[in-house]
Amino acid sequence: MRLSRFSVAGGICALALLPTASARGLSLEEALARAALSRFEIAAIPREIRAGEGRITQAAIKPALELDFEVQNVFEESKVEMIFPHERGGKRDARVASARAGLELVGAQADVRRLEIGHQVRKAYFAVLAAEQAFALTEESLSLARSFADTVAEKVRAGAVSPIEETRAAVRLHGASADLERARREVALARADLALAVGDPVVRSEALEGHLPEDTTIPDPAALTAQIDGSSDLKLLEREVLVRRTALAEESTQDTRDIAWRVAANYNRLDQEAWATVGVTIPLFAAGRNRGALAAATADVERAELEHAAAQRRFTAELERAAAGLQASAREAAILRSSVLVGAEQAFATVQEGYRLGKFPYLDVLDASEVLLAARLQYTGALGALAQARLDVDRLLGKTGVSSITSAR
Repeated sequence: MRLSRFSVAGGICALALLPTASARGLSLEEALARAALSRFEIAAIPREIRAGEGRITQAAIKPALELDFEVQNVFEESKVEMIFPHERGGKRDARVASARAGLELVGAQADVRRLEIGHQVRKAYFAVLAAEQAFALTEESLSLARSFADTVAEKVRAGAVSPIEETRAAVRLHGASADLERARREVALARADLALAVGDPVVRSEALEGHLPEDTTIPDPAALTAQIDGSSDLKLLEREVLVRRTALAEESTQDTRDIAWRVAANYNRLDQEAWATVGVTIPLFAAGRNRGALAAATADVERAELEHAAAQRRFTAELERAAAGLQASAREAAILRSSVLVGAEQAFATVQEGYRLGKFPYLDVLDASEVLLAARLQYTGALGALAQARLDVDRLLGKTGVSSITSAR
């Protein structure tokens, strides 16, 4: 009995200490690629780009010629007139420039959309890895609690310990059962979030590939801040400023009114006379009639510039906060790995060897195993928080999933 129990405890801790060999499952890159096919937000991007290109084509079209046919006095006099509208003040060029700026804005919006979806997929993916790793450790903790309860029950029946110890062991077992149900719920919720992020309900039941990354390297905060200008969100705001400026330029051309050249062929049936006329239509008192529109367009430019400046300040502060959170998570994971986990492993190894030599009872082995599992569970939580913090920093810098999430449709 003594050796078999020792084998059980050793096997439990071996499972806790060694990463399990995972079968081929859904990788992160595959999840991102599937999101590119499944998310309607991604599928809409090519349509939006085609719409923007269509607006550029339409903006480049010149005004159509007009034909005016007029008859008077029951065909005694007739006139056929061609009207040639002539745009002045660079209206067509300004209109095309505005449409091109709108297309660039659509592209910037698409980049932010891909970035956000990639961020959602990555966060949900690592959340599932963390939840499942924690669930496996919680299962081992329940197994230990059950073994502990059985051992205490045997000692109570043998009269070696007080019956109150059996009650305590039962409470510990029930607590471990509740922890397992909580961990099971966390896995289900994390998988639901992943399925929503990918846009495919099949992901709920698919195995994932890989483990939580254990890299605790802390990036230089100054280097991170220097990369803030590459943020897709800031580039989007820059495009919005450009759109407002081109709209103002287009509105400025409206103060110059268009003219229309007119060429007519006239015929009088009674006099048998025909003649041609040439004329021009010129709007009168047209200057300054779009003052309100110009004022509104100017205010829109100023508002967009202020929003861009405010966003730069806000994103810099958010990046500093996210970088601080990343540093704290990395330090916590490093401390848990180098001190807490190592200490728990050494304590378990000592008790394990003492049990083999008959110096410690089996309950001490179970206690040491439980402490080790608790340390690994805490370390897993720290790795999960570290992964999420790293993704938050990448999201602010515009690095999450942009290369993987493409317009696949």
